[in-house]
Amino acid sequence: MSFRKILLSACVSGAMFAGGTASHALAADHPREMAGKMDMAAWHKRMCTDRYARNVGRVAYIEAKLSLNDTQRPLFDGWKQTVLGSAKSHEDSCLARQPHMDGGHNILERQARMRDMLQHRLADLTAEQPSLKALYDSLSPDQKQVFDHGDRMGGPQGHGGWHHGPHGAGAPGKAE
Repeated sequence: MSFRKILLSACVSGAMFAGGTASHALAADHPREMAGKMDMAAWHKRMCTDRYARNVGRVAYIEAKLSLNDTQRPLFDGWKQTVLGSAKSHEDSCLARQPHMDGGHNILERQARMRDMLQHRLADLTAEQPSLKALYDSLSPDQKQVFDHGDRMGGPQGHGGWHHGPHGAGAPGKAE
């Protein structure tokens, strides 16, 4: 067998293996493909409640890492109440929505939903700003560094929060 045939055979085998692996991974990772219509409601409920639980965990993590003093504690509690209140509201609205068993909405409906979600997020950020600023201003430089970096998985507030990396736009103290 010539070198050219061996090389061609290896390329074809590799491409077939990669294609099979990729299609298997895509099918296994997409919950809508794997879940039946009856399981979709359970998956949707779990997704909504898990998101809230992750927010609670992130805030608790930051609280433990900051080693707050007696002056900072009420400021943190005020910020935490605002953040977790927003997270609970998001959980409630998520649970109120029914999962779409028919494949979703058209582009206009999806765009309207995205607009509504962004308006709610802006309202949450606006409501959070005073307590966040008061807390952040009370922190030492070392505490600010801990707070700025969050848990390195989306900051203290998680996905959609002010933090999108170590120097993300919207991070406390960052100009927007």
